[in-house]
Amino acid sequence: MRQLQLDIEPQLDARISDFSGPGWGHVIDAVRQLHAGLVNRFYVYGPAGSGKSHLLSAICDSYLETGKTAIKVSLLELLDAPTEAITSLDQYDLVALDDIEAISGVPHWQRAVFHLINYSNEVGGQLVFSSRFAPIELKLELPDLQSRLTQAVSVKVPNGSLFADRIALVNSVLERRGIHIDQQIIDHLLINGPHQTSVLLQVLEKLVQLLKGDRIKLNGTNLRQIYALIDEYQVQN
Repeated sequence: MRQLQLDIEPQLDARISDFSGPGWGHVIDAVRQLHAGLVNRFYVYGPAGSGKSHLLSAICDSYLETGKTAIKVSLLELLDAPTEAITSLDQYDLVALDDIEAISGVPHWQRAVFHLINYSNEVGGQLVFSSRFAPIELKLELPDLQSRLTQAVSVKVPNGSLFADRIALVNSVLERRGIHIDQQIIDHLLINGPHQTSVLLQVLEKLVQLLKGDRIKLNGTNLRQIYALIDEYQVQN
């Protein structure tokens, strides 16, 4: 069994401002309710690559900025650990559990998450869940857990098809990192690159590393190479 260091504060590279595009408005409204204490359980869902993990990291970061404690944990990575590992999450004001569908078919982990929800209710904690599936679509063997999850405020994240969502994401990431990339490259990325949030972020990171903060002098040859790198991901839209 792996020993998981769940008590270490997460290293986050995500901000709520990344989701300032119009397609994310309903999601961020729910996050504001979470911050205001109007929501105790928040559930986001959408297809793989739609930015759920990035959103959970951003929510945790926004809590840390206010002096509260928060942590994001992938249940997919936690499955081969003893369920007692989840008890170390009790100390956090907010716990974000990524990949909740991973515990389908794993009853002992379903019971552990169920007990965490009950404890969180007792002490006034808050929980955020993410999944590829809506709560009602989860195939869980523990009906009580299924019931708890369907009672959460749930929202579907956008699929990245809106240009305004993608430009808000890219601009936010580059601005907070103090990185400038030539606008013609950004335009090509936004128009011809992947629409899925997570893949778009991966390509953006590759561009940042390749351009080294735009210290490379652009010419026709390397521009074609950069465009070719972006175009490789078109099939993932």
